[in-house]
Amino acid sequence: MKFLLVLIFVLNLYADEIQRIDSIVEDITKLRMNYQKSQKEINIYKNRVKTLENELKIANNLLKAKENNIVKIKVKEVKCLNNQENVFPKLKMRTKIIHTNASAYRLNKNAPIYNDINGMKIDEWEKGTSFTSNQKTDKFIKITGYFKNRQWVKAEKPLWIDINDAFKRDVK
Repeated sequence: MKFLLVLIFVLNLYADEIQRIDSIVEDITKLRMNYQKSQKEINIYKNRVKTLENELKIANNLLKAKENNIVKIKVKEVKCLNNQENVFPKLKMRTKIIHTNASAYRLNKNAPIYNDINGMKIDEWEKGTSFTSNQKTDKFIKITGYFKNRQWVKAEKPLWIDINDAFKRDVK
């Protein structure tokens, strides 16, 4: 009987310890399950992050390609603009044309003939060639007619000459 009482007493003492160990085992089991669940969630997030990183790399590559295309287009545009002729006429300063009495002039040297004031050279006349004019500017004389085989011929198109290339003739 004593033995039984001692056994009950010892069992009572260890019963609390057994419950405590069972409780610890249960807690460890729960922690292990939570750990496994957390690991699965972490793996899901890691995979999602990898997917997003790959998508970001693809997007960056597309962006770089588009930026390169934009640069190429801009370079082509600049080349086109540089090679393109200006479709607008060049603006010219208005030159005051002075109307005078008709006078005869003679070239004092071989001189270029222009199609307009500050225009393009269209011909060259020899020194001594005579012409008439009734219009001039501060730098040019308009040729209204000229002498060909001692006959006066009216100029059919605009002809201009530098004022320094001619002198006024004395008509007798």
